Amino acid sequence: MYSSMSQEHLLYEPSPAVSVRIVSDGLAIMQDHAALSYNNEPDFDKSIFSYCRPYGGKSDKIPQKIRYVDVLWCEHEPEVASNCVNLTFVHQHTIVQMQVHVDIADFSDHDNDISSYILSHAYTNGLMKPSIYVLLNPHGGTGSARSIYDKHIEKVLKAANADITFVETTYSGHATDLMRELDVSKYDIIVCCSGDGIPFEVINGFYSRPDKGVSAFNKLAVTQLPCGSGNALSLSTHGTDNAFDATVAMLKSQRTKLDLMAVTQGTGENATTRLSFLSQCYGMIADADIGTEHLRWIGSIRFELGVLQKVLSRTTYPCELWIDYATDTKQQLREHYDDHVGVVAPISEISSSALNLKYPGLDSPPPTEWVKVDDQVASTLNQVYVGNLPYVSKGAQFFPAALPNDHLMDLIMTTSKSSIIDTFSAILAVEKGTHVHNSKVFHAKIRGYRLIPKINSKGHYISVDGESFPFEPYQVEVFPGILTSLLTDSKFVATSYTS
Repeated sequence: MYSSMSQEHLLYEPSPAVSVRIVSDGLAIMQDHAALSYNNEPDFDKSIFSYCRPYGGKSDKIPQKIRYVDVLWCEHEPEVASNCVNLTFVHQHTIVQMQVHVDIADFSDHDNDISSYILSHAYTNGLMKPSIYVLLNPHGGTGSARSIYDKHIEKVLKAANADITFVETTYSGHATDLMRELDVSKYDIIVCCSGDGIPFEVINGFYSRPDKGVSAFNKLAVTQLPCGSGNALSLSTHGTDNAFDATVAMLKSQRTKLDLMAVTQGTGENATTRLSFLSQCYGMIADADIGTEHLRWIGSIRFELGVLQKVLSRTTYPCELWIDYATDTKQQLREHYDDHVGVVAPISEISSSALNLKYPGLDSPPPTEWVKVDDQVASTLNQVYVGNLPYVSKGAQFFPAALPNDHLMDLIMTTSKSSIIDTFSAILAVEKGTHVHNSKVFHAKIRGYRLIPKINSKGHYISVDGESFPFEPYQVEVFPGILTSLLTDSKFVATSYTS
């Protein structure tokens, strides 16, 4: 990751060309690279470009090696030597363009020209010049999404020669309506420039299509570039809430299947099912999040204040809870994680049957193999939190054992029986994901569950992907391998469970 932001569109003048040779992971500068630099304070009143020149003044040195993973584009310049190409790459939060002269002594791929060879190594994911549908929520987070897109995202996409369709959402549910009618054949990636609300709308827009979204889920990758307050999908898949870094990571990531969770409420003809990609929460976390929406203007501290109030008041959230366990001890969970963390599921097309509910509805008893949580425990719960991504927000590695497609959900439960000190200790450990090792925190892998609240709804909330859902019984099951997203090496970011 890059640690600081600077000007993002700089150009090396094409003469003289920089000599490079092809190495295993990129292009090595052959001449004294310390003699070349680029200005990091160009005069944008005259041009968006600065020029290559001998080192001197306030500038940044070019790298000794240009890695393929940092290459955004490469093309042959007409009327110059065939081994001379214009190269666009990322270096220290800067988009650099320069002309390079490639030493062809060791170049043996005679079926490709040099620019095609470089691009094939730069885009091993097959997403060269992708067709991208950008959905931007101008009101996400602090309302700075458009500024973030203009300054840090669009430039990277254009430098990579992406074909961009740009749409700003104008009302709640707009993205759902757009995705319901989208011609999926025109696009490769749906890019959500937002917090976690737009990905939720996109996925449920797919699900509301006549084919339940089969064509959309099979064709399109859905990803997030962080422009909101949550950014869980970007943090979990791209490893950052920095928009520039996330955009570069997205372009180089692999199409990977993720599990989704089907959340059902209501019975009979009134039953509704919506898809969740992130989490469902009943208890103090939901109340601290949704219950403080009116304080969004003060920033993320609103959530911390909400949690503090709930912990100090020792609020309980009684419920009836049935669970279909895959693991019910921390040792079993550890073994499951170790067995599956390196497994990359193949990209295979889904059919409509993959989107059918398999468990009885809320008007029927739970399956007999589901285990009911003891009433003495369920009556003292202060949190039931289930998720599919390791990060739920920056500094909140709530589900460090989450895997992209193990066909299971991760469950965290705590009770008000713990002391205030123990509770705060667990909460503070969430940043590093070590709270799951706390003896007072119940952590399991599950296939499904049913929760019936046993508390008055006034002042309380059920949160699904950060959205407020009706405060009534709900049932959740896994829809395995439904969503196509973009992950580096087809894995979630490293967590406390990785090492």
